[in-house]
Amino acid sequence: MTVLVDAINHRKPSGTTDSTVLGPFHMVESPHRELGANISLDHNGEPCVFAGQARSSDGTPLPGARVDVWQANGAGYYDVQQPDVQPERNLRGLFVADDRGPFWLRTVVPRYYPIPDDGPVGQLLAATDRHPNRPAHIHLIAEADGHAPLTTHVFVEGSPYLDSDTVFGVKRSLIRPVVVVDDPLRAEHYGVANPFRLLEFDVILDPGPGGTRP
Repeated sequence: MTVLVDAINHRKPSGTTDSTVLGPFHMVESPHRELGANISLDHNGEPCVFAGQARSSDGTPLPGARVDVWQANGAGYYDVQQPDVQPERNLRGLFVADDRGPFWLRTVVPRYYPIPDDGPVGQLLAATDRHPNRPAHIHLIAEADGHAPLTTHVFVEGSPYLDSDTVFGVKRSLIRPVVVVDDPLRAEHYGVANPFRLLEFDVILDPGPGGTRP
């Protein structure tokens, strides 16, 4: 039902990034972090750089765009699910794109995970013969002055459950590979050892009605 509401209320013009569901683990006040910061405080997972470009639908870069990210760790858990295990605000961060629109951060490759399946949710899944799993993904909320905010995910190519996401949130346009990059100059730019894993995902925002004001 949430996906249906998203589809009805967030129709996107051609050329902009598709939206998808918010999910239950977003934190309203994400910690502000500097570009390039490492949001993996427990180091549970394979190290990875997550990078992209914020642009308007006409291709114009969006310097100062705000990109809020959060994700599960390499074991498939969010910080709020393991308050006695993970550091507070682990794998979360609010980043501001630089003066040309790029943003980048260090993290880990997320893992697929099951949604809580007790109570009515579990009964519904059992009745429809469905599993409770979501494919690996990173959540984003992107905002820029004069543009409509975007809530979306980037899904990890090759993750289990891409074709059977229990909340039907996967859109093919949101799937990206994690690649191994052997480039000392890029590694130096991102502040990581070479070679390194890289997940790239641009966010293209709609300047139409509903945009935030400067």
